[in-house]
Amino acid sequence: MFTAGVVDQEAVCATLDSIQPCVSDEMNQNLCAPYSAEEVKVALFQMYPTKSLGPDGMPPLFYQHYWETIGDEVTLAVQNFLHYGQLLKEINFTHVCLIPKVANPQHMADLRPIALCNVIYKLCSKVIANCLKLILPQIISPFQSAFVPGCLITDNILAANETAHFIHNKRSGQDGYLALKLDLSKA
Repeated sequence: MFTAGVVDQEAVCATLDSIQPCVSDEMNQNLCAPYSAEEVKVALFQMYPTKSLGPDGMPPLFYQHYWETIGDEVTLAVQNFLHYGQLLKEINFTHVCLIPKVANPQHMADLRPIALCNVIYKLCSKVIANCLKLILPQIISPFQSAFVPGCLITDNILAANETAHFIHNKRSGQDGYLALKLDLSKA
């Protein structure tokens, strides 16, 4: 497929043509539809009211409590970002904090980074996430348990054990099998 940095276009086209899309036209239309003011409001009121403050110092509780007064402006800001990619640079400010996992951290692995974003920034991502939640169960394989509600990423330990057992005991036949070990610590 790749030879000395040159891409074989026919091979790329053949590869892409063999991939079956799992997003239907109806799903795509729903994903491409404009975001409504109601979707923005629902996403805001799904947020925990006193979660971590962003650089502006305002928790979701402020926006929820004063929604009747500021709701139109917040909705307009969110829709401008989601529809046109326009976002005030002040909204995009984020504080990154390192929270120790142990009493006396010595290594970076002993710290957990968290991002303290502005509520409007979080709101933009929550609106998108709510839209994606509707189609994810239909497009994600049941074997990708980290994305399936009710399943834990630790369930993958059992699947990995069964896969390793199968490959180890596979002694005959012409088909070859391969297993990749990936680091899931930051998944």
